[in-house]
Amino acid sequence: DKGLDEICEENEGFPNPSTIYQWRIRDLQFSKKYNEAKSNQAQIYAESTLKIAQMKVTFRDAEGNEKVDPGHVAWQKLNVNTRQWHASKLAPKIYGDRKEIENLQDENARVKEELAELRVKLDGKNKSEY
Repeated sequence: DKGLDEICEENEGFPNPSTIYQWRIRDLQFSKKYNEAKSNQAQIYAESTLKIAQMKVTFRDAEGNEKVDPGHVAWQKLNVNTRQWHASKLAPKIYGDRKEIENLQDENARVKEELAELRVKLDGKNKSEY
């Protein structure tokens, strides 16, 4: 739940975030490990959304009746959406909309092939001999 700036600030001995960004560019091994950590972070974000969504969002009013807390529901929704968005940016191949786009592209390619075949058949049937 913390960004790189906050992590570096809270941990004595950690370098400045700009140093880490430079290491990512200059050191292939470091970059690989950093990317693995970010992928793990995406997984944690994605998995935590279920826990957040299942949290109890009720309170007892003055008469002791259990009621839904709309403010808490709004917080849950924002928190889940933010984590989903973040996970989709950290690991787009896994959590992003890219899969949906790839599926649509595959379907479009199949439809184009079918249309091309139909055109050939129709051209053959409608061919006039002069």
